[in-house]
Amino acid sequence: MKVLIPSFIVFVLLLQIITAEDIRINWLQNYYYSSDRVLTLWSSMEVKDIEILAAYNDSRLIVFKQSWSKGNLSNTDWMFFNMYLGSFLYYFQIHIEKISQKLEIKGAFITQCMVTCSSSMNDPAGYAFKVAVEGEDAVHLNVTEGVWVAGDYPHSEAVQNSLQKDKVSLVSIEKMLKNQCHALAITYSITGKEALSRKIQPQVYITKKSEKSKIEIICMVTGFYPKPINVSLWKEKKMEDVMSTVTLPNGDGTYQITVLTITNSLEQQSVYCRVEHSSLKEPLIVHLDKRHQISIGLGICIAVASVVGLACLLRYFRSRRRYTSMAGTMERLSLRRRDGGVSNT
Repeated sequence: MKVLIPSFIVFVLLLQIITAEDIRINWLQNYYYSSDRVLTLWSSMEVKDIEILAAYNDSRLIVFKQSWSKGNLSNTDWMFFNMYLGSFLYYFQIHIEKISQKLEIKGAFITQCMVTCSSSMNDPAGYAFKVAVEGEDAVHLNVTEGVWVAGDYPHSEAVQNSLQKDKVSLVSIEKMLKNQCHALAITYSITGKEALSRKIQPQVYITKKSEKSKIEIICMVTGFYPKPINVSLWKEKKMEDVMSTVTLPNGDGTYQITVLTITNSLEQQSVYCRVEHSSLKEPLIVHLDKRHQISIGLGICIAVASVVGLACLLRYFRSRRRYTSMAGTMERLSLRRRDGGVSNT
């Protein structure tokens, strides 16, 4: 895979001084190869859960998803960036085709490529290049040592050996991460500062549901931004074991999460939901009492969500199928039991 590297964007490194919080860019590319090897592409680039750029199969050109997506680069600069993207996709396709033919991979398959870079050069963990096939980790680049590392995919070692011999591609990818992608991260840490730094406080609702001899305590937290949050349920001064949905997006760009615990008796004990979020100066505590009982309509919604979540949990433990750790490859609703608080990022 020979990638043409333009030098236009490197100038940003000389003109910009990082004055904002360090950020990471995540670029997820999906390639679907049909049985006759026709390529279908879709990809997106995100900064802190905000989609900023997208590329689709029809044009394979960048689409700006935010008003500040273009940063402070000129039309000419972005024209070159589109040329770079087209070149990268072209050679990546050729490379995958050669490997699939060499390994005699038959039929249709999906390849995912995830690129991560940081606005800080002092963040080695913020630079990554990973490739997966059909949801299984194939190879990833050890950026620090400049070597490819095999994953769990059945043909991982063969792919690793093939990529390791291609020194031109290795150098090109490293330059892309540390130059082009890094420069974009710097740009967005400044031009997108207002959007990236916005904070919206969560709304917390807590209720109980009695069924036979057991009592379900449910805490729903919604309308918050950014995504990372820590939610826990307490009885008196003891933190309860909880089950939790993953953090799900609302239609307005905020997020929601529901946690649940089961107990035999409440008696006169104090029960409350404790929420920690970057929008709050101190943890938000909402007690289970008349002042914080939720409406019937919302209670029904939470009850339905709990049933669906428990069903997903049972399905998960039955299948125990492995999925790639790449962000954005597959989004699945699951419940997990943890000791202590539930932290979602």
